[in-house]
Amino acid sequence: MLAISYLRVVKVNFFQVKTPTMSDGIDEKLRNRSLPRKVDREPLDNDSTHQISVHTRQGHNRVISESILPLLLCLTCPLLVRSIVFISDHCHGSIIEYLQRVSFDQTITFKDFLEDFFYFEWHWPSALILLSVFVYSIIMTALLPGKEYSGPITDTGHVPVYRNNGFIYYIVSLIIFALLTSLLKLNNLSPTYIYDHWKDFLSTVNTFAFFLCFLVMIKGKYMPSTNDYRSSSNWLMDFYRGVELYPRIFNVDIKLITNCRYGMLAWALLSVIFCMKTFELYGYTDSALVTCLLTLVYLTKFFWWESGYMKTIDIIVDRAGFYLCWGCLVWVSGIYTLPSYFLVQHPTQLGPVLTAIILLLGFLAIYINYDCDRQKIEVRSTHGKCLVWGKPAEIIRAKYILLNGNESESILLTSGYWSISRHFHYIPELTLAFLWTCPCGFKYILPYGYIIMLFILLIHRAHRDDQKCRLKYGQAWKKYCELVPWKVWPGIY
Repeated sequence: MLAISYLRVVKVNFFQVKTPTMSDGIDEKLRNRSLPRKVDREPLDNDSTHQISVHTRQGHNRVISESILPLLLCLTCPLLVRSIVFISDHCHGSIIEYLQRVSFDQTITFKDFLEDFFYFEWHWPSALILLSVFVYSIIMTALLPGKEYSGPITDTGHVPVYRNNGFIYYIVSLIIFALLTSLLKLNNLSPTYIYDHWKDFLSTVNTFAFFLCFLVMIKGKYMPSTNDYRSSSNWLMDFYRGVELYPRIFNVDIKLITNCRYGMLAWALLSVIFCMKTFELYGYTDSALVTCLLTLVYLTKFFWWESGYMKTIDIIVDRAGFYLCWGCLVWVSGIYTLPSYFLVQHPTQLGPVLTAIILLLGFLAIYINYDCDRQKIEVRSTHGKCLVWGKPAEIIRAKYILLNGNESESILLTSGYWSISRHFHYIPELTLAFLWTCPCGFKYILPYGYIIMLFILLIHRAHRDDQKCRLKYGQAWKKYCELVPWKVWPGIY
């Protein structure tokens, strides 16, 4: 308790980062431009802020939703990631065989289960790779050139500022990886070492991610970077959901690093490593190449559009906790790479015709997904004064009130792709996930675990976004829903 009291009083400098040096002037300009009037309103305390948060589950049992469920997810998610690796490596990709070995054959004892599946291990070679990539991502993000841009203004009036160098970061990282691979090959080494020690690597990342989430939670409770934080007496919920919306340590944006600069880059590099391992074992394998190429092109699109991602629900709503940070560090590495990892042990040959069809459909899905985002970004950057599919953009100007009492405005696009459904861009994303998974064949359901989980995630996200916007925009959102009635699939949902 003395230590906590000391932290409250001292406010150590390297944690006390309210993004002053880079964003204070921009914050003031944006507030003056986009917030024309002040609404008289009583100041909100932290409990009130919690109640009007989009995460509030009205009518739900708080013990279940804020204690039991977070605890189960924190325990079972690492177990699920570890189980998937075990099934792929030791059960021929069969979930049924895995369940038999655990429950019926007893080849895996309860002691083995606890030791091998609820794992917190520190494998030093893996830790060296992990920490090197993490430090590299921080340094390169700070050093690479890029124009500054602002994220959406928060409910407290804060405007986050970033440097638009994600695409350069991605390309430079791929080039460095290619050079390092060549250097390793000259010395009879290979980055496929990571595949050979995949269990150890995941265990190390898992341990690091839990530590980072705990550190960010403590930092958010006692030394928040901005006023956009929500601390409570429920430490379990704060650990799972997060405390701060925009935490920074040494002016390093934690969410930018974990979500994009480590998580998404790791997805790309691991896909290449798993493809290389498949080639090392079997020679040229078109299925592994198709999955790898589609993943790389998709992630190239992601980093090209990274500034748009920093304005999505992941960043502007979800706080930095287990749900987001652990997910980007461990879940992305263990689940998103599953099709590539599965093909190492279960390669297939597609043939030139099927290879060409899957690639063409995949590139088309990536383009449509990108074009959806491009339409929205262009409309917002031009304040609705642009063409969409050759016609003037149709928009709704939705005004809303921030928690500090100021008024702001958003633009809701009702033409182009966004006239088909409110989240039409999820359709090409799910289609693409199927296309880079189908080279695994249809004998086992395991490699389709990613697309199943992505489907659940996106449907849940569409529901959350609808709730958030309904509360935020009121009648404007109701009018928008009348014009665009479908959330994702026209005629279905």
